[in-house]
This record gives sequence, C-alpha cells and structure tokens, in this order.
Amino acid sequence: MLERAYKTESPDVHAMLIDGKWLSASNGATFDDLNPVDGSLVARIADATAEDLDAAIVAAKVAQPAWEAMAPFAKSALFLNAARIFEERKNEFAQALIAETGSSFGKAMFECSVVPTALLEAAALPTREIGEIYASQTPGKINRVVRRAAGVVGAISPWNFPLYLSLRAFMHAVALGNTAVLKPSEDSPLTGGLLIGKLFADAGFPAGVLNVVTTSRDGAAMVGDTFVNDPRINVLSFTGSTHVGKMLSTGCAAVFKPIMLELGGKNASIVLDDADVDRAVDLNFFGAFMHQGQICMSTDRILVHRSLYDTFVRKFVAKTAQFQPTAPNEMHCVIGPIINTRQLRRIERMVGEAVAAGAVIETGGKAEDPYFQPTVLTAVSPNMAAWREEFFGPVTTITPFDTDEQAISLANDSAYGLTGSIITSDVTRGEMLAERFAAGMIHVNDSTVHEDAHCPFSGHGASGGGGKWGPRGAIEAFTVQRWISTQREPHPLPF
Repeated sequence: MLERAYKTESPDVHAMLIDGKWLSASNGATFDDLNPVDGSLVARIADATAEDLDAAIVAAKVAQPAWEAMAPFAKSALFLNAARIFEERKNEFAQALIAETGSSFGKAMFECSVVPTALLEAAALPTREIGEIYASQTPGKINRVVRRAAGVVGAISPWNFPLYLSLRAFMHAVALGNTAVLKPSEDSPLTGGLLIGKLFADAGFPAGVLNVVTTSRDGAAMVGDTFVNDPRINVLSFTGSTHVGKMLSTGCAAVFKPIMLELGGKNASIVLDDADVDRAVDLNFFGAFMHQGQICMSTDRILVHRSLYDTFVRKFVAKTAQFQPTAPNEMHCVIGPIINTRQLRRIERMVGEAVAAGAVIETGGKAEDPYFQPTVLTAVSPNMAAWREEFFGPVTTITPFDTDEQAISLANDSAYGLTGSIITSDVTRGEMLAERFAAGMIHVNDSTVHEDAHCPFSGHGASGGGGKWGPRGAIEAFTVQRWISTQREPHPLPF
C-alpha cells in the first residue's frame, strides 16, 4: 500500500507531495535511489525543478493561515492519528530503512520506536502555554507577551536517521501553526520524505500543511539557496554537516532569517578511574558503532583513566573484533554498509592519514566495499584530523588521561560540542564533572547516543548552537513574539 500510493502516472517513479497532490517533476526528471549494499535500484524518484519548489512554497504559504486558525484539539487529533497509523506501518518503515539507508534491523526498529513518542509530544504542543503576563511601572497598564506561528518553515534533513530527523525538522513547527516544505536527503528520499508525506496525508492533515520536495544531489543547492533567500520561507530548519550548515547559517544571517541547526559532533566519553570497565566497554561500543558510527552523536573519542587504560583497550578491542560487517537485512547485523562510496573513501583516507602520522590500528582499519571494518585507533594525537574531524563511520579512538582536569581538557579540545558521556561509580562526581563539559548534552553513566523527544537537544560551537530541538525549543524557534501593552485607565503624561 505504501509503495504504490505516491507513484506517478509512470508506475516506476515516486512522486512529490505538493498541495496534497502526488506530482512528477515539472520537466519529468528523475534520479535513482540506490541500495547502499549492492547498488540496486530501490526507487526512481521525481527530481524537482525550481518551479516545483515554488509550487510547494506557494501551497504552504496559502495553507498556513487556516492551519494556524484550526482549533488546537483538532490539530492534536491529527498528530495522534499519525502516531496510530505509524504503529500499524512500523514494520514497513523499518524495511524501507534497511533497503534505502543500510540500517540494521536493530537500528531501524530503534529509530521507529522513537517516532510515536515524538508524534505524541507534537500532539501536546497546540495547547501548550506560550504567552506571558508582565507587571508594569505604569498604573492601569497590562503587558502581554503573545506568540504566533512564524509562517512557512523550510526543512532540510539528513540520511542517517532520516525518518526521525525529518519528522523532528518540522513536526513541532507544524504543531505550533506553521506549514512546511520538507527536502529530504537524496540518499533517503523515501524514509526521510515521501513515506512521511504519505503518513501525514493519510492521517488527515490538510493539503499544503506538509509538502515534500525531492531532488538529486545536483538540486540540493537550489533548494538551500531558495530556502535562504525566498522571503516566503520564514524559518529554516537544517540537520546535516557542519560545512553545509555554516553556509546556510551565513546566508540566513545576511537576510536576517532565523535558522535551527543541528550539525556534526566529535563526541568524547570519559571513563573515570572508578568506572565498571565492562559496563564502560559496552556503553562505548554502542556509542561508537551504532549504525556503524553514522550518527552525529557517535563516540569518536574514548578517554580512559590510565589505571584502567590497558584493561579497557584489551576488552574493547576484543569485543570490537567479534563484529564483522554484514548485510543489514541479516537479523544479527551490527556493522552495516557505509551510505555511499564517497563517504567510504573519506573514512579510509582519515584512517590512513592517522596511521601515517603515528596512530596505531588495534583492530579493523580496512574498507571492504561497501563496508568499513569496525576500527579502534590508539596513539591519536590532537594534531591529527582523526582527533579533530568526525569520522561518521565505524571508527573510534582511545586515549589515556591521568586526572579529571586532564580528562575535561581533552574532552573540550574540539570545535564541536554536541554530546558527551561520563562513566563512573560516583554519580555526584560525574554530575559535577558534567557541568564543566563543553557540550550541549552530557550523559552520566550512559553513552553519547541518547535522546528523549521532550528534552532540549542542542549543541555548542560547530555542532550548531542555533536553537534547541524539542517542544520548548520549538516555541522559541518557530513562533514570533509580540509585546502588547494595554492602558486600561488614563495615566498622566509628562507634557
């Protein structure tokens, strides 16, 4: 049912959702959505033109006033309906994630498990309190601060957690009365866009509230430029690379347009001298190799107290060596394929350069196209790219430290600041150290990979810093504030 519902008049082409209609590209162009394991065709996707994008923006602009005016419980009911339908289709979404993005079954089900919760959080937003009353120095005056929807949100989402991160890019904004134009990654147009569009259409969302425009890699810049420069787009929502995020942020600054950003990370986990080594190994293995390290929250740097270092390295390497790359449709898969050859070669190059500069491969270290072996590096120094740039692949580094002060200094030695973890048997010690960790999210006795839909998800520095994802942050990001004062009785004027 899902597969056929959004196909065009050409039975093998998957259409875009614009103003409630499933449409081909205006010039008939398509691009191929390929399985990362064997390069086979997953789907042929409509490749939008500038005219198609304009039509989507027009639809969102026209639909926005009526959508914002809809009763809040009516909006909430649609999100609840979407959550219900998603539960019915969860296995179909999971299979699509496996085929399109190389997700293992476990990762696909993990991603699907957070979607209903997120939709329920969005359902609660329409009735959330967003106004304030302030006192006045002037007798008889009342000050009200009110918020209204910003208007139309342009959303650009990534391929690594395409289902959840695409939803997060727009769902809170829509719940607050905005409409959206979503552009998913060219590597995940189904799971990051068209399947979501079908879900929202079937849930009963009005035409134009969510529009999904798909493009090939060649068309991505056109969409980004339009979202930045078109005044009908009121807010830009972007999750992706720091490089692209910097360009979009610079463009938005030039036209005074708000932008929500979630970018890369070079995340560190600190294993203190009182930590349970076996638990620390398990937490950091999960953090480093979940979805073969293709997560912004992945644990790229493991910092271990010197008293535990040798034992930790031995146990961590032994566990890592047990997991070899396997096809993602195999139930026991942990290390699946890299999303594309371009990224595979980048990982290979980073590891090779690190070794040439003196790093040591404890296990792994080689590409087995389309896979990369799970890899552990030691003797990585701060002057190496392997220390400073995110791998976005199944590679992590282990570095010793001697004091808590040194551990925090090493953890904070990064332009990024997304997430971090501290593993210790002394929770108070961990919490106090977390307050000195220069990252937006720090998890004591958990891995760096963690998110709760209702909590503020954000990073510092090159990890974004452009707002906080989650319901409360969405109110700041996707609504505009007005101070309205009312003088209820005459007051004396100075002249």
